[in-house]
Amino acid sequence: MITIKDISKKYGKHVILQNISFDINPGDCVGIVGANGSGKTTLLSIICGVIKADSGKVLKDEQPFKLNKDTGYVPQENPLIPELTAFDNLRLWFHGSKDELKKEIESGMISFLGINDFINKPISKLSGGMKKRLSIAIALIDKPTLLVMDEPSAALDIPGKHQIKQYMDYYTKQLKGSILIASHDENELRVCNKLLLLKNHQLTPLDTDIKLMESLIENE
Repeated sequence: MITIKDISKKYGKHVILQNISFDINPGDCVGIVGANGSGKTTLLSIICGVIKADSGKVLKDEQPFKLNKDTGYVPQENPLIPELTAFDNLRLWFHGSKDELKKEIESGMISFLGINDFINKPISKLSGGMKKRLSIAIALIDKPTLLVMDEPSAALDIPGKHQIKQYMDYYTKQLKGSILIASHDENELRVCNKLLLLKNHQLTPLDTDIKLMESLIENE
C-alpha cells in the first residue's frame, strides 16, 4: 500500500498543497481531478520523487517510497531524449536484454501502443501522439506494480484514448496493479474506483456512484 501523509508544498508565499493525505491500495485506480494550476502535477511529482515536499511523507508498506522499476511514471512533459531513436529511449529504461525488448515491442504488454511502427525513428521526427505513446511504453516496459500518469491521453487520437482506458481497466482488474492518474478525460476517470478533487490546496473525495461530470460541476 502507498500512503501519502500530510504532504504540503508552497513556492514563496504561494501555497500549492496543504496537508494532502490518501492511500493507494493494490488494485486501486485513484483519479485526481481539478482545474488547471490546482497542483495536480506538483502532487504527482512529489509522490514520484521528482520534486521535494516541504513537509509530509510518501510511504510504501510503511517504508519511505522510492521510484524504481516497480513504479511506472508518465509525466505531463515529454521525458524523451530527442537525439536518440524510440528504440534507444526504451533501452535506457528496460531491465532486460535487447532481444527481450524487441519481443515486448512486437507482442508483449506494450504492443497495443503500436510503437513498432516508428521504433527506429529519432524522437525529433515523431508527432506529439507518437511521443506520448512512447512515454507510456517506457512507464510500462518493466511491468510496474504502481503506474502514475499525468494527463496520459493528452495528444492522443480517439483510438489511442480508448486503448489507454482499456489498458487501465486491464491493469487494475487483471494484473492487480495500482494506478494514480491526474486527468480531465471522463472515460479514463470512469475506470477509477476512487476520485479526489484537488481544490484550494486540499483534496476532497468525490462520489463515483453518481454521474462524473455532475460531481465535478457540483464541487467546482
